Amino acid sequence: MKLNSGCGLDYLDGYVNIDIDRKSKADKIMPAFDLDFENGIFEEILARQVIEHLGFFKTRYFMSEAYRTLSPGGVLKIETPNIEKSFENFLKAGNSGERELVLGWIYGGESEHMTHVYCFPVELMKRLAKESGFNVEKTEFYDYEYLRPAVRYLMIKEPSAEKFRKALLRRELLNLHFPKWGDESAMAEQEQLIERLEFSCLEEKDVKKIYGFNPAFSKAVAAVFEETSH
Repeated sequence: MKLNSGCGLDYLDGYVNIDIDRKSKADKIMPAFDLDFENGIFEEILARQVIEHLGFFKTRYFMSEAYRTLSPGGVLKIETPNIEKSFENFLKAGNSGERELVLGWIYGGESEHMTHVYCFPVELMKRLAKESGFNVEKTEFYDYEYLRPAVRYLMIKEPSAEKFRKALLRRELLNLHFPKWGDESAMAEQEQLIERLEFSCLEEKDVKKIYGFNPAFSKAVAAVFEETSH
């Protein structure tokens, strides 16, 4: 089974098409970062011009959910604006019309769900992929449209019990509606805590040490973490 995440009006046969916009052609209305699917059921996940609309933290959750729902060796394909080339195009633009085109590609549109919240430089995208359990097999640069450069990533899920456990924890946090999407400081703290946890060899002491950070947040995460350890 294959997933077309954030399909918009681009419905693909042979895929489960999802989108957050009810005016889209999606089979299911669903955010890309919160996938209501079982573990390991997809052989491929496609996200074309999607992650720039999510922001940094939601993209991290998208990568985690992709890892959870892909089968071992599954393929994740991501296409997103080439932000480095876009900045270069803006500085080299010969007139105001070209600069306006470039700015529209950097910031996105003003319609609902069309704003570009966060564009990922190649170096950062590859780091997020590695941290999420993916190996970037191929990086391809192309022109989506005139003065709209893009980059295409082909990633392969690498089996890792530690990465899978971390993805399960994030899934449980989503089930609890725990991520504070509108609070950057809270999200940064949550992410810092998750990254400091040891997922490869959980013992009781590993759960107990969580309580020392922020009591209100840490106790809830510790409870979830304990559940995913069994």
